[in-house]
Amino acid sequence: MAPIPVDEMVDGHGGVRPHWRRLLGAISDLGHRELLERGRQMARALHDQTGPVEGAAAGCDPVPLLLTAQEFARLSEGMVQRARVLEATLRDLYGPRTLLADGVLPPSLVYPAPGFLRMGGPVSGAFLDFYAMDLIRGPDGAWHVAADRVARANGIGQALENRRQMTRTLPELFAGREVQPLSPFFDAWQDSLHRLPNLSDRNPGLALLTPGPRGTLWAEHVILARELGCVLAEAGDLAVRDGALWLKTVRGLRRVDVLLLRQDGWTVDPLELEGGSPPGIAGLLDAARGGAVHLVNHPAAGLVEAPGLAAFMPALARRLIGEDLRLPDVPVRWPATYGVEALLANDRKNWWLLDSASARAPSCRLDRAKDSVLAALRRTPDRFVAVEALAPSVMPAIQPGGIEPGAIVLRLFALFDGSGWQVMPGGMARLLPDSDLPPGGPMDRARGGHSITKDVWVTVEDSRNLVGIAAPPMPVLAIRRGQGDLPSRAADDFFWLGRYLEQLEEAGRVLRVLTRRIGRIDGSPRERAELETVLRLAVQIGLLQDESMAGAGFATQVRALAAVTLDSGMPQRLLSEIARVSAGLRDRMTVETFETIVHGTDTLRTQLREARVTGDAGRTLEAIGRVTDSLLRYGATISGLTAENMVRSGGRQFLELGRRIERAGAILASMALILRQKGVSQRGRMEGALRLMLELSDCAITYRSRYFAVFQPAPVLDLLLLDGGNPRGVASQMAMVAEALADLEPSDGTGLASAAGLVMERLRAVVADVLSAPQQDVAAAALPDRLRDIHAALRDVGKQIARRYFVVLTSPRAVGGLRSVDRGEATDES
Repeated sequence: MAPIPVDEMVDGHGGVRPHWRRLLGAISDLGHRELLERGRQMARALHDQTGPVEGAAAGCDPVPLLLTAQEFARLSEGMVQRARVLEATLRDLYGPRTLLADGVLPPSLVYPAPGFLRMGGPVSGAFLDFYAMDLIRGPDGAWHVAADRVARANGIGQALENRRQMTRTLPELFAGREVQPLSPFFDAWQDSLHRLPNLSDRNPGLALLTPGPRGTLWAEHVILARELGCVLAEAGDLAVRDGALWLKTVRGLRRVDVLLLRQDGWTVDPLELEGGSPPGIAGLLDAARGGAVHLVNHPAAGLVEAPGLAAFMPALARRLIGEDLRLPDVPVRWPATYGVEALLANDRKNWWLLDSASARAPSCRLDRAKDSVLAALRRTPDRFVAVEALAPSVMPAIQPGGIEPGAIVLRLFALFDGSGWQVMPGGMARLLPDSDLPPGGPMDRARGGHSITKDVWVTVEDSRNLVGIAAPPMPVLAIRRGQGDLPSRAADDFFWLGRYLEQLEEAGRVLRVLTRRIGRIDGSPRERAELETVLRLAVQIGLLQDESMAGAGFATQVRALAAVTLDSGMPQRLLSEIARVSAGLRDRMTVETFETIVHGTDTLRTQLREARVTGDAGRTLEAIGRVTDSLLRYGATISGLTAENMVRSGGRQFLELGRRIERAGAILASMALILRQKGVSQRGRMEGALRLMLELSDCAITYRSRYFAVFQPAPVLDLLLLDGGNPRGVASQMAMVAEALADLEPSDGTGLASAAGLVMERLRAVVADVLSAPQQDVAAAALPDRLRDIHAALRDVGKQIARRYFVVLTSPRAVGGLRSVDRGEATDES
């Protein structure tokens, strides 16, 4: 008969444990529906905080896991003891290796382990500065260690965000209850990181190595970087020079003294180790050996995650620190010494067979093992370890159908502050899936298709005041202005975010002009010519694929126009790019700006999908018109937020560079296309072309206020190309480009700002030539080639910015899915 799992809320006599009673009353008062809605609110808030990150937790269950102060103290003592044993084990295995020589550990467990690194020299400093431990409460009521986590030890950022969301969304549960806070632990962690380099002459440089926004733990990394004051850096952002580690920023190289590793140890240095994906930093281990950079945790520490090590932990504790383990592991058997036949004689349903060296290797329940696996077990028993599947404790979880019991695993976190270990008074619990999993399996396996976590509360059971840790002495900070430590890759992302936003706005303006004209043609040659011109422009920017709809009927035109709402259409692709790039910049945006982008992209995607399913041509056109208005409002809102919430330098500077270069280029490209149309030099055609240029640039009202109803090329060209007070004109864009570049470049006239000035000189010559021509219409009709040449010079400025300030990327940037031949975009621009 299978053992009955422990209920976290119930004591051994069927009654509710005292520390749960008040919480249960608050839960009962709220009711199932309200708790379910609060849980959804927390899931939405997490989405807004981190963006749509693959692999992020789906939400936090409203019912927390409670630990009494006494119970947490026992767990803390056991965790600190275990951390000491693991550190001593690593010291020996990467040093004298007496544990192997004396037979305490078998070589077949150590050498095949992926976490065992064959490095070129000794390790300076500690192996472990941070440690996480997974625990399961078995049917006996005792906590058992299911796994040690040191290579990534993820989840602490999720734990902090869970606590924040619980405090905001469910304040009723905290009423009248003292819960130990988590922030002092993060303060202590940040202080310990600053003390690691032992610097007295400058502020240490802290960075967190992340695989990037596409990694499943990106949300975790954003939270950690924000809390610890670290720069989020990918491997391409960092380089080893002269034995030290440096961050590539827009101002040059900046020293990194402490690097938090958030990827597998064997991938961090392709010069010494295996390498792999994600990429590493060549020479990193040599810099660490020389003491130039401290790695948290050291990549060699991943060895202790080998599942087979649990079978030897009691012997290691007695040998290395002279103590018995306070926290036992889940029951484990080493077949090489326990005996294969004795193992197979047990109840196989309760045992799992794991690879002894790798926690990521396939595992299976012993009663389901294939004959080939059993043959390998008998042939090489030291390659395997058997782990008993304890029935984890359960506690209530809020599900759509009601409150149901869910099995949980608890993860606790600890840090070494230089003098001793501290355990965070809380942690993260995760609901386990309904299917069988081996103890110590990955915590990110889903329950019912969702990854659901729980906040962990440690109660305060005395009235002593909490005293924070005294801040360490710090050198006086030098005053800084400008970009600071803005990594080149982040600058590149801001630059392209600006370009994507502007491309989306341009698509909205062209789409607005199209919706105004479709179905309203009076049959005149001028109306048909204008529609054909707008259609060619829509094809040029990638909004449409075919311009042949000009002569079709109203319903056919609307059906063709509705193609822009498809997921493969330009607006949806641009929204995807904006969301992706913004997620990578989460740590460098204000909450308001990031949430506006996240909400805006979600809303626009929904509106685009709804616009294509109306079933009626007239309503479809109206729906597309509403989407167009939303696209333009979206761009204007983000522009206002960045202007008000971001300092002029740094990220905003590069975002504005991207927007202004893209907008100026779009104006030049659209003017060149409109003036290139057949017969445009004729008086009626030229007037229509001028009206269309003003309409696309949203400058018609300004022009009429100056010149009433008289349309001439020179005044229109002056307004669109040279008027510095026109925010939709080229001159104002180039002025902002020159201002931003002047702050980045030397003031001796040799920088990129001078190249931007040359663009304006050529535009002034264009307007002057048209103004002095005896027939302005003819002179304007001859401008397309000159405008395209100026556009090419402007693109060259963008390429020079990319080459000078941005890192070389492994893949080209998407340009809204546009045809590079029409836009003139080179794939090597970034």
